[in-house]
Amino acid sequence: MPQHVQQQRSSHGRFATRRLRRGAAVRASAQNDRTKRAAAPPMSELVTAEDEETRMWRERAEDNERKLEQMTLQMQRLQQSVDATSETRPNVNAPPPQSRQVSDTMNEDGSDVSPSGNSKRLLYTQGLTLEPELKEFWYPVDFSSRLDGGTLIPLELFDTPWVIWRNNEGEVCAVKDSCAHRACPLSLGRVSEETGCVQCPYHGWEYDKSGTVKKMPSTPFAKNVKVENLVVREADGLIWAWPGEPSRAESTPIPSLLPEGSNFEKHAQIQLDVPVEHGLLMENLLDLSHAPFTHTSTFAKGWPIPDSVKFHLDSGMGIVSGAWDPYPIDMQFVEPCFVISTIGLAAPGEIRRGVKAEDCDKHLRQVHACVPASEGKTRLLYLMHLDFWPWMKNLPLMEELWLSQANQVLGEDLRLVLGQQERMLKSQGDVWGAPVAYDKVGVRYRRWRNQLASCDETKCEVETTELD
Repeated sequence: MPQHVQQQRSSHGRFATRRLRRGAAVRASAQNDRTKRAAAPPMSELVTAEDEETRMWRERAEDNERKLEQMTLQMQRLQQSVDATSETRPNVNAPPPQSRQVSDTMNEDGSDVSPSGNSKRLLYTQGLTLEPELKEFWYPVDFSSRLDGGTLIPLELFDTPWVIWRNNEGEVCAVKDSCAHRACPLSLGRVSEETGCVQCPYHGWEYDKSGTVKKMPSTPFAKNVKVENLVVREADGLIWAWPGEPSRAESTPIPSLLPEGSNFEKHAQIQLDVPVEHGLLMENLLDLSHAPFTHTSTFAKGWPIPDSVKFHLDSGMGIVSGAWDPYPIDMQFVEPCFVISTIGLAAPGEIRRGVKAEDCDKHLRQVHACVPASEGKTRLLYLMHLDFWPWMKNLPLMEELWLSQANQVLGEDLRLVLGQQERMLKSQGDVWGAPVAYDKVGVRYRRWRNQLASCDETKCEVETTELD
């Protein structure tokens, strides 16, 4: 065989051997990669705890958005019901025919135990009407920390629109949210950096804290033009408003909502607008007996149904004060719109039946302020304090956590209370048709409201012996 042929065959053999070796190496590398991937943990296990929490709260937030959409649809249907029945509302100064007579004293089974059996009062609601007497109180309308130098906050109070802001002196100002010129909402404007007045976005008219016009650009200035102003103060981190007779504001003290003792730290402050009459919302918050039936996905998840639920009155603050049995929860109704509850915890997040709140080492204290916005609407302010784990309030996402929890709890209640309100408006039911012993707190609130509207004095006392 010629030598050049032998050289070519030898060269071809070496090339083939190299290709076989490279192919084997590639197949081995691929097999090694597959082995590594099979042995590697799933990507979900590599996600940190913080990422898991972020995903969890994002899913909850999306769920809350869906619930809020449902609530909005319910509110729209409710508004249609209000419009349809507004012309046929009964006289609000007289009790409706279906008003329920409730005894001044009530046994644990709801029976009348008054000595004479003749002492009766009518317990009734007045539809969505807000009694004028309710205006003669201080109401918290927002949190001081939400109002910086350039912020305008619109709100409703007793069917009147207002706008609040801070002037250049740092004072809280509040005027009617309607320009004297063309009724444009002032809350659509801005705070003037030069004057600290609220400036209308339509023609630039500016108003100071008294509601007086200070500037009228592009036209000769007209004197004595103003809008109504609202008496406002700041106390305990809250902005308070007095919607009643201004001369009475100075002589009326602002109630303190802060907990006693130095161990409590504020962990949450939330403002929500609720499409429910504030009295119905108050009565819902004053009722703990519904928790194991209604709040099965939130704070009462897993609670057993007790054989008996009672409320034991004491001489604490407010119109109503006492303790729930068998739950370690103390509760007060403080006029005109505050529900204050202190919850004893056996461990963080754990409520133990059969013990008192004062016997627990850890406590959660919450304040619900149900501010009357308009007929069928409430401006809800929520404050939550803990006397343990002060460092927890500085953790990331805590504000979102508490807001998500508040929306979930409110969503569980709202569908029920909206149903009550619709029945009430259509005269299809009596929300106080058959009160029983565990309705004691709500009954006393409703009696206070009824008395308030019928007394000559601004405030009426409620006997502490009722419903014991």
